[in-house]
Amino acid sequence: ILVDHARRKRSQKRGGDRQQVELTINIASIREDVDVLALDEALDRLQASLPRKADVVHLHFFAELSIEQTAEILGCSPSTVDKDWRFARSWLRTEVAKGDH
Repeated sequence: ILVDHARRKRSQKRGGDRQQVELTINIASIREDVDVLALDEALDRLQASLPRKADVVHLHFFAELSIEQTAEILGCSPSTVDKDWRFARSWLRTEVAKGDH
């Protein structure tokens, strides 16, 4: 029974050999003047079109992981994460601003 349980736990359906990371979201890091609903909708759009960039936002901003930690989890270089982070911040700013008008 224990062996079967361990096999199921490692199966690709359940994430396989991926590293598990516990995420804690720092709500205090979101400024009060940010429209949280507009940000959530923009993140959904970013996830649909550019999923890695959205993952960078979730890991680096919300979970407060470093660029290096985010790169390790996503399996890419820190410079790629840094570029994705800069792009995503700019893109989200533009998208959230569209919702203000």
